[in-house]
Amino acid sequence: MGLIKAIVNATGGVLADQWVDFFTCDAMPHEVLMRPGTRPQQGRSGNTKYSENIISNGSKINVADGQCMLIVENGRVADFCAEPGQYTYNNTVQPSLLGGGLKDLGPSFRQIGKRFTAGGAPTDQQKIYYINTKECIGNKIGWGNIPFRDSEFQMTVRVQGFGQYSFKITNPLLFYTNVAGNREGEYRRDDLTSQMKSEVISALQPALGRIAAQRVAYDMLINYPREIGAALNEEMSAEWSERRGIEIVSLAMESVTVDEQSAKKIEQLQEARALSNPVMAAGRLAAGQASAMETAAGNTGGAVGAFMGMGMAQNAGGMNAASLFQMGADAPQGGVPQPPQQPQPPQPPAAAPKFCPECGAKLSGPVKFCPECGMKM
Repeated sequence: MGLIKAIVNATGGVLADQWVDFFTCDAMPHEVLMRPGTRPQQGRSGNTKYSENIISNGSKINVADGQCMLIVENGRVADFCAEPGQYTYNNTVQPSLLGGGLKDLGPSFRQIGKRFTAGGAPTDQQKIYYINTKECIGNKIGWGNIPFRDSEFQMTVRVQGFGQYSFKITNPLLFYTNVAGNREGEYRRDDLTSQMKSEVISALQPALGRIAAQRVAYDMLINYPREIGAALNEEMSAEWSERRGIEIVSLAMESVTVDEQSAKKIEQLQEARALSNPVMAAGRLAAGQASAMETAAGNTGGAVGAFMGMGMAQNAGGMNAASLFQMGADAPQGGVPQPPQQPQPPQPPAAAPKFCPECGAKLSGPVKFCPECGMKM
């Protein structure tokens, strides 16, 4: 029960009359994931008394780009083809299993497909289905309250955002068997995306954990769509790729922010970081003083008192903008002053060498007698 590549040398009604049956499928939009094959020329076919659920030997089957055709007998896949072209159905040969650009589907077929022997003939119901193998784009997703360990602030924040993802049916056999099933009409994207969206969001937390391990700040996540998509596939592989034959192709994050509580914590940390830098602190103090001076100058009744109060506040604090700017200038690059270096204690001078007053021999260390002349020291 296999497929043989057809060589077409004629067109129109004459060719149609030579065919037993002719199956085809129009181009499928992104919204359609599976569609039954149709007989568009059944009225001109030589088989005028065809059976709806039987594929006659010698029938022609068209396969277009972005499609995988499945021959199903009694609800189980008997043969498949994902190579574009026209084929002749032959029930006297083994399944051809023409995978085309798909990955090796042999193991899947052996697991779920019915095994046929040469010369076998259909016994019960046979149908043809076409699976859409093009990338299915434009699947919107939004998420919130996902914990993420931010590498810049060394704290856990709650990220939220929205974007779009795309997916692709990479194993039509698993998709038909475990998802779409044996149905009369189409299987549409809306039948799947609600469940898939929930599981994508569920897998997003551990996927972002993988990205956090690479020391990526939360506000840089938008620049890592491929890495996040790959991490999502790893998290979802057991349930979607290995069981349902579906993989995520890409993820586009259009916005990534943090919740209000996380934003306040980040603001406080940024404030503390700014004040720890003397140059930034000087700039902030100078701006505050300038604003205070403008306010004081506008107070005709107590401007002098206001200016005196400003001077007293500066003297009481022991620090002003000028001294902060000087600290920043004296500090190394980065504006953070280093603690003063402690002076090193003076080294004791080396002791002068001794000589014998009698013979002039050099003496080493404390001695009582000269080793040369024996003079008592």
